[in-house]
Amino acid sequence: MSDLFKGVTLERAIDRKATADGRPRVDGAVETGVSAWELRVFGSLTALHAGRSLPLGPLRHRALLGLLLVRMGNVVAAGQLVDELWSGRPPRRPIATLQTYVSHLRRALASGGEQGGVRARVRHSSPGYVLEIDPELVDVHRFETLVDRGRQDLAERRFHSARDELSQALALWRGDPYLELTSYGPIADENERLEQLRLTAVETRAGACLAIGEADSVVTALYPEVQRNPTRERCVGHLMSGLYLLGRQAESLRLYEQTRRHLADELGVDPGAELQGVHADILHQRLPLTEPPASGGSCVITDRGADLCGPGPEAAAPRSAAAVPGPDDPPTAVPERSFRPPQPAARTRDTTGARLLPGGARTRGVLVGRDRELAVLGDHVLDALDGGSHLTAVLGEMGVGKTELVEELAVRLHELLQEVVWGRCTSGEGVPAYWVWAQVFRQLAVSRPEAFRKAEARFGSLLAPLMLDPESGRRSLGGEDPSARARFLTQDAMCETLLSLAAEDPLVVVLEDLDQADESSLELLALLRTRLHCEPLSVVVTADDTGAAADLMGGGAVAEALGDSRTRSVRLTGLSRRETGDLVSAQTLVEVPDEVLRLLHERSRGNPYVLHQFIAEVGDPGLLCDRAVVENALADIPVGVRQALCRRLAALPGPVLDVLRCCSALGGAFEVALVREVLGGSSTDVEAAIEAATRHGLLRRAAQPPFLLSFRDELVQEVLLGELSGSDRARLRESVVRALAQRPAALHAEYEPGRERARRTPRRHSTAGDAKGACGPTSVPPHPA
Repeated sequence: MSDLFKGVTLERAIDRKATADGRPRVDGAVETGVSAWELRVFGSLTALHAGRSLPLGPLRHRALLGLLLVRMGNVVAAGQLVDELWSGRPPRRPIATLQTYVSHLRRALASGGEQGGVRARVRHSSPGYVLEIDPELVDVHRFETLVDRGRQDLAERRFHSARDELSQALALWRGDPYLELTSYGPIADENERLEQLRLTAVETRAGACLAIGEADSVVTALYPEVQRNPTRERCVGHLMSGLYLLGRQAESLRLYEQTRRHLADELGVDPGAELQGVHADILHQRLPLTEPPASGGSCVITDRGADLCGPGPEAAAPRSAAAVPGPDDPPTAVPERSFRPPQPAARTRDTTGARLLPGGARTRGVLVGRDRELAVLGDHVLDALDGGSHLTAVLGEMGVGKTELVEELAVRLHELLQEVVWGRCTSGEGVPAYWVWAQVFRQLAVSRPEAFRKAEARFGSLLAPLMLDPESGRRSLGGEDPSARARFLTQDAMCETLLSLAAEDPLVVVLEDLDQADESSLELLALLRTRLHCEPLSVVVTADDTGAAADLMGGGAVAEALGDSRTRSVRLTGLSRRETGDLVSAQTLVEVPDEVLRLLHERSRGNPYVLHQFIAEVGDPGLLCDRAVVENALADIPVGVRQALCRRLAALPGPVLDVLRCCSALGGAFEVALVREVLGGSSTDVEAAIEAATRHGLLRRAAQPPFLLSFRDELVQEVLLGELSGSDRARLRESVVRALAQRPAALHAEYEPGRERARRTPRRHSTAGDAKGACGPTSVPPHPA
């Protein structure tokens, strides 16, 4: 989200020294002196002084600062802070512990006050504490100020100024506010409030862009917002206006129908007067169908309601309606979708014969180094819509960018007026059968209401697991008849419904996180695959390729689906060092030295999510040029990465987890025999556990003798070692030392790194309450007698 509005508009906002009416910059480092001392809320809570991150301490210390910051300038009672910090389970001496936390925060905040005095302090004021700080030093305050100014500028028809103010505000949004602290109630409420304010800023900026003729920018920015927030009517209205001004009126009207159906089905209401007004304007051709020039007027929906705005004081005269388009001008209208298969003109081929989807703006942040994978994936999908191989799997480890790649594909398909529907698989207790397909059918019921009603009338109760109960208005996600025959008939009805909908209009179905799917959903996918022949239906799935999915599902249904000879796959790996540098530059607008880039690439292994988390740990992007600061940030594992790895480890069987904990203390490479010796008299089948860990993608075996084992990811190794208690780590260290002592002296040097690793205490243990528990108990097999 933080990169959504980067580009030319953002560069103009950053370079600009003052707004159009002469007001000083709010976010500038030179004008306000903010760079000397700053408190950042967006992303991880960070205090910076002269480009250096201040040591705010562990999670609960930062939570205390966050609880005071959300009530900045107001006294918060000590008892209230105790309740919020420990959720009703305080330590033995809560007030004394709270005073210790306050003392630490005071020292941390004062450590940045050598020049110019202390900028922020925590002061005692009966009956509690108050945070005293200049609001201009807090990024969230500057964000709110810029949003207020942008809204005021739009109300006063200063459209360019409004766009630039709001671009600056959104550029401050480096990530979700208080990223690691949302488990604390008041901070979670503040996080939600700021998210709503962000959406308001996005909508207001879109109104300003429409007013100055930047409809393409509006469409690019609002497509993902409408997908995530389908009930934000003003956001929908702006997107409809932008699509219409780009000559995509059919898509605009279809979006209105989808929104109307969604509001009726989910909330039982009709669209508001504002959105209905936009719909009427498009139906009656009250807007110029061709895209206006950059200075022309446009439809603007301000905070005062829907309004057809002519050229403002900053705008020049619009293009004459009688102007005759030239041969290179874009078409003035796009007909209703009728291609089946898609029109050849919508696809092009490069010199190798590969078909290319049209270029499009990014939907989420920056997509770097995936052009080849995007071209291959697009070619697979277009072949499927022509009746070719219908299932395409996007595989890769957590955070490698599977979702971003598929979302980019969806943007390109939207430009072809190709419908894409989504479903995300979810595991855990209470998740009903066919849940991922229920999401898909829910979207189709909104986008294709007539065709869906026909399917419902045709199959009746067979679609009960997906359809609305006409009496209660609620979805029934479990059939009354649990027999295998009833389940098959239900799946057959679902397949027929999808195939009939695709026969009327080509369809792309995306199923995310297939490795988390329930058994019924996988059975339906398997049946659908056998029914696909020449239908214009493409199914794209994403899945973790570690091999854990098949083991967790028991029957191996995921592996069967992905291993089918007709299934095509696109496998994502880590970015190269050059691509990592491109991604860092695109995200931070900072040119990072080669030596720092090497550290970032080696530590993240080119994984975009892990890389982003480490960059967030550094804080100020300008500090990425300081190797010492980067090395300090890379020494710890970010909270988000740690929690994700712990969730992955929590799915392992207990014996496998015990063996992996033992392996975590053995250094970079080790023998199976050494693991067996360290575990001593344990009944664990070491070879079987190591084989399972290898299938899960956690360990790998060297191809050359002596076939040493090693962790694929050193972050996993550090998490495993860090989750051990001090006593367990000491016992494990003794076992390693004893096993090595019984080996020839010549072999000691080979395992010396392992002894040193076992000797070290990790700098950071789990900082989230559920992360430690996610890895299960931290016991290790007893030391052999």
